Amino acid sequence: MALPCRPFFFADLVRELCQEGGTGPLTPTGAVPGHRRFAGNVPIDTPFHYAIAGVVHEGQWEAGLGRIDTSGRLVRDTVAASSNGGALVDFAPGLKTLALTVGAGWFAATDAAGAALGVSVAAKQPLSTGHDAVASGLADDLVTVRRSGGWVNLPLAALTYKNAVGAYVVGGVLSCSSGTAAAPAISFGSSPATGLFRAGTDILGVATGGVERVRVAANGDFGIGSTAAANTRLLVRSSDSDAMQVIARFQTTNVAGNDSHYLTIAADPTANLVQLASTGTSAGGFTFVAGSTERLRLLAAGTLQPGADNGQTLGSASFRWSVVYAGTGTINTSDMRDKTWRGGATAAELHAARRIAAELGFFQWNDAIAEKGAAGARHHFGLRAQAVWAIMADEGLVDPIGADGRPGATPYAFLCWDEWDADGGTQMRFGIRPDQLALFLIAGQEARIAALEAAA
Repeated sequence: MALPCRPFFFADLVRELCQEGGTGPLTPTGAVPGHRRFAGNVPIDTPFHYAIAGVVHEGQWEAGLGRIDTSGRLVRDTVAASSNGGALVDFAPGLKTLALTVGAGWFAATDAAGAALGVSVAAKQPLSTGHDAVASGLADDLVTVRRSGGWVNLPLAALTYKNAVGAYVVGGVLSCSSGTAAAPAISFGSSPATGLFRAGTDILGVATGGVERVRVAANGDFGIGSTAAANTRLLVRSSDSDAMQVIARFQTTNVAGNDSHYLTIAADPTANLVQLASTGTSAGGFTFVAGSTERLRLLAAGTLQPGADNGQTLGSASFRWSVVYAGTGTINTSDMRDKTWRGGATAAELHAARRIAAELGFFQWNDAIAEKGAAGARHHFGLRAQAVWAIMADEGLVDPIGADGRPGATPYAFLCWDEWDADGGTQMRFGIRPDQLALFLIAGQEARIAALEAAA
């Protein structure tokens, strides 16, 4: 017997007599002694379990679900069991009883349903309060959740959970709201205004105290204290209100006796474009390396020296220093051990020196005139390199300057000429070494004075 879903009415000691027969509704005629009537005790049209038992015709009986209609009759809606093989009984007229009672089939079906429910419940998880308490989870632990009209088991690996070592494991990609500097998307419990946020499309921001401090642009440009500038991989900027003295500091700790520390800017791991290196555990030297070759070193005492002895220039023909300020002057190597001596000047050289001395005079730089005007440009005293070159060539000492403006070969170091490519063409410039040329002119002057003294 299947259990109907709707509720049934139950009442104690409701039993009446009946004389009618047939397969239709039966009319109660009065309560059996010691029992109650249907009228006044059973609501109209409310289903209940009934049993009909023949008194005159003892072989006729029926049990099922029925109701009392508005005329007070028992309407037999569903037959559960009967003397007619479970079908509706065509009762013969004569005394019979009508009772409100539950049939054996209903009890059996209820017991079976209860047993099945017990088996089903036993297969389910116990109440949450009945679980053992644990402090961490495993990736394959299951959590039952509601999905649409049913239930599914979800592994902890699909969620965020705390593992055995106390770490919170995220089982997939972590997706957050954008957040702001004032309210970062990922923050800390005691510092809700400190954390990470999305500053723009594919732009990561770091905030402390509700203020953006670091920004990483979509192309990897990195800005500290400022939005990363275009074409600038790393920009560090202090606030105008900060009283700090150090904008950026790179510090390493001496490990296993390693006394050299490097800051490298390189196109690849094997070729350094720029490398700054410090040596020593205290105030050691600081070197500038370009192209894997040391080019400049600043010693702890303040001495600035080239990367190699006598191997590189300070400036070039196309990139000159405008002025060199010095307390005393320059020192040029003049150690006899480094020289192969040729001897004094020849007559032609001395004659050229006297002629060059006659070329000495005042001049103004053209760029100074363009900037300050002829009246404002300062007057300098010296020589014109091409005039010196022409005199030396006229004395047969060097090759003359060609029609293209290029000089010929010269063995004299005080005559200088440089050529380079720039601005879409070839550039060139003449120059002199004034210290050597001055000594050359002194030699010519000394020879002239000696000749005058000899003739006196």
